[in-house]
Amino acid sequence: MPRKVKLPDAADFFSLSDAAPDTGGADEPAPRPELLPALSLPEGPTEKVTLYLHPLLLRRLELYKAQLLVEHDLKVSRSQIVEFLLEEGLRQAEALTEGLLARAE
Repeated sequence: MPRKVKLPDAADFFSLSDAAPDTGGADEPAPRPELLPALSLPEGPTEKVTLYLHPLLLRRLELYKAQLLVEHDLKVSRSQIVEFLLEEGLRQAEALTEGLLARAE
């Protein structure tokens, strides 16, 4: 039976500017919101996929989506954010490979 992930509640949204989301101790660079408005999706159908994310990663995605809306008045879906981040990550294949190798160790 699938578990329901607890998504952010009102307290999380109102504390966005007060504290950074918990990254579990990892110092990861934050996605750059100024890049998302340039997102241009190719024309045509999309494919449905299933991604399994750690609950904390899903929470960070939800908080980032809310941050884009509150700070930049940019309403985008989680799918658009993930698609953009995947596209950017795959463009940087060397850095992506190094990061994946580091995680495998």
